[in-house]
Amino acid sequence: MRNKPPIPELLLKAKREGAYFTGLPLIGVTPESGVIYGGTIQWYDDGPKDSPFFSYVPYRKKINTIIDFGTKGRQEFILEYDQPYIADTAWRVRATGAYLVYKFEGYFGVGEETLGPLSFPGTPGVTYARANDYFDALEENRNGRNWSRYNYYDRRQMVFALNVERDYLGGLLRPLVGFQISHVDVRDYTGQQVKGGINQETKLREDSRTGKIEGFDGGWLNLLRIGLTYDSRDYEPDPTAGVLAQALFEGTAQWLGGSSTFGHLTVGFQGYHPLIQQVTRLVLAGNVVYSAHFGDTPFYALPSLAIPGNERKEGLGGWRTLRGYYGNRFVGDVAMQGSLELRWSLFDVTVLNQHLKPMLVPFLDLGRVFDKVDRFSLNDWKVTGGVGLRVAWNLATIISFEYGMGSEGGLFYMELGHQF
Repeated sequence: MRNKPPIPELLLKAKREGAYFTGLPLIGVTPESGVIYGGTIQWYDDGPKDSPFFSYVPYRKKINTIIDFGTKGRQEFILEYDQPYIADTAWRVRATGAYLVYKFEGYFGVGEETLGPLSFPGTPGVTYARANDYFDALEENRNGRNWSRYNYYDRRQMVFALNVERDYLGGLLRPLVGFQISHVDVRDYTGQQVKGGINQETKLREDSRTGKIEGFDGGWLNLLRIGLTYDSRDYEPDPTAGVLAQALFEGTAQWLGGSSTFGHLTVGFQGYHPLIQQVTRLVLAGNVVYSAHFGDTPFYALPSLAIPGNERKEGLGGWRTLRGYYGNRFVGDVAMQGSLELRWSLFDVTVLNQHLKPMLVPFLDLGRVFDKVDRFSLNDWKVTGGVGLRVAWNLATIISFEYGMGSEGGLFYMELGHQF
């Protein structure tokens, strides 16, 4: 670890020794899932203070369990394991198992056509600048018909993933190899009785019927992964300085049990800089992601912006990418996204032996999708802005409350973690 930066003294003084549990009820809000309720229990082992690892790594072992439900049918059952420097070696292993249900998974189409204003077949020739007006129009019954779930489908997914990394260059460089075994079940709402009317053909079924997408019937999403990470951050869960540069290539083929053959490359960069030297309470944080799919990618894999350590990242739209737009509002073979945040830690307080650090976070997001890698344009980029309040609990658990505004309206989120 000779080249790794130590954890800042301001954070290190609050780091706990040995093994401990943290747990909290989950009460969140997202536009797609409604009100979220459940719980998370996290077990950490930080090791002894006299260990040389104590001042350099966030923890020696971590087990995270999440069970939550949403008022719109969301269900998440997640178990995660992370162990850096196994047996005091340069190796790290991360494993995830999950069963996920999203009854209102967003689908607004694919490619550059999604950059235009919202519209649907029930009001031919009419477009909607505001998302609330659009969804109100979808709900209206027209002679016993409606398009209430025109932009939704039911996605159920079982996932198991394992990644192995090893440190080089004194702890700065980490190659990765890994795999994912996953099955996606897709359920469409066309023809169902919804709110007193028959739901008409969904956007998903329409695009499948016209040949715009593959994977309408779901299937296996088994992936092999190779990646590379350069990481000079001072504290992984809540950085105050350093950079994180990542590249991940994942792919599948029928000989892997996949339902199609495709590849996916993601390149990401994050940077963190304290604006006042020797003071880490005011941090400028930035993030840029580039994603490109090649081959016969099923529609449910196109939103992926997977990077090492965050294979579930999806967008564009939603809390992780464009705060203020609905989830998966813009999806294509090629996507670019960036965020800029000013993280201001207000103060530190200890309550019942629990360390709390609230922070105020104004932010700016932007993103765009492209049909092909050679179709870059400076036009039609989507920009959102807003402000968040985050609370770091015992340093490694981050609780986020955020409100983002885009051209189609504003949305509120309550989630766990930083956006990046």
